[in-house]
Amino acid sequence: MQSTKEILLELLENGRGESFSGQQIAERLGVSRAAVWKAMDALKKEGHRIEAANNKGYRLLPGSDVLTFASMAPWLPQGYDPALLRVFSEVDSTNTVVRQLAAKGAPEGTCAVAARQTEGKGRQGRSFCSPEGGVYLSVALRPRLTAEQSAQITTAAAVQVCRTIERICGLRPAIKWVNDLMLDGKKICGILTEASVNLETGMPDYVVLGVGVNLKAPEGGFPPELAEIAGALYLGEPPQELTRGRFAAALLESLLPVSQLCGQPEILEEYRARCPLPGRWVTVMAAEPWQAKVVGISDACGLIVEKPDGTQTELRSGEVSVRPDQSIWR
Repeated sequence: MQSTKEILLELLENGRGESFSGQQIAERLGVSRAAVWKAMDALKKEGHRIEAANNKGYRLLPGSDVLTFASMAPWLPQGYDPALLRVFSEVDSTNTVVRQLAAKGAPEGTCAVAARQTEGKGRQGRSFCSPEGGVYLSVALRPRLTAEQSAQITTAAAVQVCRTIERICGLRPAIKWVNDLMLDGKKICGILTEASVNLETGMPDYVVLGVGVNLKAPEGGFPPELAEIAGALYLGEPPQELTRGRFAAALLESLLPVSQLCGQPEILEEYRARCPLPGRWVTVMAAEPWQAKVVGISDACGLIVEKPDGTQTELRSGEVSVRPDQSIWR
């Protein structure tokens, strides 16, 4: 059951820019004026920018941007069950939250969103820097795909996130195989897919798809060790109408159909078009890194590379680094 504070915030979000008198709010919520004032004060302490003007009432200012359930609610996909959504100001890892819920039988579409993570997860057991200013979202999928087919979920997700950024922000990121999105030479998004596979059927019981997008740079900038490689969609404040709640809801909408998109020719075609690696020399990151020239991307979304001796191999997983003398992301 929603609290007075949550219902009040949803009212203000739905009427963003519109003013409501204390009496109007009290009547709509069915509470006393004192309860309205108490809830309003609590919202202000959480960081919501609320203006109280004489003879006008209360309104949520255009620049107010605190990621909450109420800030996402007006933008959620049509038909989506809001009971499946959990929104945190801070959490250890949204992937961990959703994985635990999925393991207990939570349905497809179960989603966790956070404004920051304390133990964000990256590929190959690495940590994922998750400061304030980003949107970190994980969703549970229950695809009817083999484990091999499910490997293309990351590919489809990368394309879908690119499409969302292009539609919402007017920016066109590139894809760095296999799971990073790049803009102006810097990483602005990482994708992590984790699965629990049924050993009898060879099919996943569930997949947890996690996406972290740097909507804006954190206050004070990124940590020194990431300053040269991490970027954001906006170096300053995003447009006033682009709240993190709206952006997170758009991300969720784009990721829900990912399982159905796996293997579709147009997804692979767009992935290839957005990945500028073919024709470039890269370093394949391994215990002993080695150099190779990227030939192309296979139908299985593997990276086909050619070694200096002319032999070719397909990388199905792993990581590559672009040689520093090549500027291909701009």
